[in-house]
Amino acid sequence: MASGTRPRAGRASGVADDDRRVRELRILEAAAGLLARWGYRKTTVDDVARTAGVGKGTIYLHWPDKTALFRAAIWHASEKATATMVRRMADDPEGGHFYRLWTHGMVAVYSDPLLAAIMSGRADILRGLVDSLEPGTTAELFGNSETQIERLQAAGLIRDDVAPSVIAFMITSLKLGIIDAAALTPAPTPGELTEALSDVMRRWLEPATPPTDSSEGKRIIAEWLEQTNAIFGHGADTEEREG
Repeated sequence: MASGTRPRAGRASGVADDDRRVRELRILEAAAGLLARWGYRKTTVDDVARTAGVGKGTIYLHWPDKTALFRAAIWHASEKATATMVRRMADDPEGGHFYRLWTHGMVAVYSDPLLAAIMSGRADILRGLVDSLEPGTTAELFGNSETQIERLQAAGLIRDDVAPSVIAFMITSLKLGIIDAAALTPAPTPGELTEALSDVMRRWLEPATPPTDSSEGKRIIAEWLEQTNAIFGHGADTEEREG
């Protein structure tokens, strides 16, 4: 056989990488669907393998354990939601105002079945994620939030008489409180909750005279969201390698 008929090694490697990525995404989507339906504790690697149509051993070629797999599934869902949020903010003339982040963020979250399940009271999914993160990753996420809040204050988009650390803490408390409350009592509809949260943020944090041009806010918020995913993703990759 002529040597020219053989596929090049680089091309073969590229095809293998593509196949691996396609398989990985199929596994992540299967894991996300099962997590949304059954929660963190009840979903098993066997369940995911069966749903994705792969062997259990194949999953362990991608992730070292159940925790790493589920963390990757949540991160994947978060990345998709972030892309939706950034796109919606870019199309919104007022998208750079902080309260609009909550409007578009809630729409993006509720459009993803896994994230919607978390917001609807499946607190065990979030707890499983938080428990799996190293303290350094969590500290970096909070530190990034405070930095971006400072930038929004400097741009005149958030009132500057409240410390960024206090704002970051209150926002985190509000998010966790909503998730926990939804497990205890009937929650408002997604539309009602989105409208209420946006209004709370506007009344609490918007300065008396916000800038008319919100383009700087769009840029800061988009960078904030992207950096958050990068920090989370880097922490997950590091922990998987160490595992």
